[in-house]
Amino acid sequence: MIYLRVEPMIQEKTHNVRQNPGMSANRLADYMAASEQTRRSILKSCKYMSRARVIQHNDAKESIARYVSSPDSTVADLEARMEILRNGLQGSDFDNEVAEHNADYIERFLENPPALPARVQEVSLAGKMPSLDINGFHLTFSPNLILRRVNMRNTPKIGVAFFRYAKNKVLSGDVADWQGAISFGYLDTKVKQGAGDVDPEKEMCVAIDMWTGKVHTAPSNAVYRFNEIKAACAGIVERWGQIQPPDGAVL
Repeated sequence: MIYLRVEPMIQEKTHNVRQNPGMSANRLADYMAASEQTRRSILKSCKYMSRARVIQHNDAKESIARYVSSPDSTVADLEARMEILRNGLQGSDFDNEVAEHNADYIERFLENPPALPARVQEVSLAGKMPSLDINGFHLTFSPNLILRRVNMRNTPKIGVAFFRYAKNKVLSGDVADWQGAISFGYLDTKVKQGAGDVDPEKEMCVAIDMWTGKVHTAPSNAVYRFNEIKAACAGIVERWGQIQPPDGAVL
């Protein structure tokens, strides 16, 4: 009698596990404005990060940030980028779908161009900045623009802009307020830690709704809100180890 050896079927990994508590500034703003049920969902998705490909708008954000920050960039440059994204030559069907979404993002920006606060004198590209430890919570901070000015007392001031976009959906004012508070608190903390030498200004810490073009500045109670954020982060650190994986996840 011949026996056949049956190899065990290896299930493909579906999620990466983030061992240390943390999330991005955008996700933290969403978390602070969310219901408790949604907060649980956000925490689960941040700890157990799906390996499935998702639609990202990196191309659109980078193109718009370059346009806003460079005096040499023109609307024609953005329109040309849109045409390239829509030519159907980006690779796979999924790649072309991502490109189409990015073209839609740029088109919406051109239809509703936001106006930065009038006090802003200089705009530059930002990108990923050093993370911030908040009571053991790892905050990643990647604004799209750095905003600067020198006030009437010849004192330099700084701020940042985050692009927020959801197709056919207006950015919640509460989410925007939390986003502004995170931005102001991050920059202020870095100065106090000696990692920055320019004080932030609430009016230049903005969340831009890229669907409507509305620019939200940090709220007047940004300091209070950031203290609430620090307390929430401490709570997340305490809960992190007890967060269970999604049903059916292969780790």
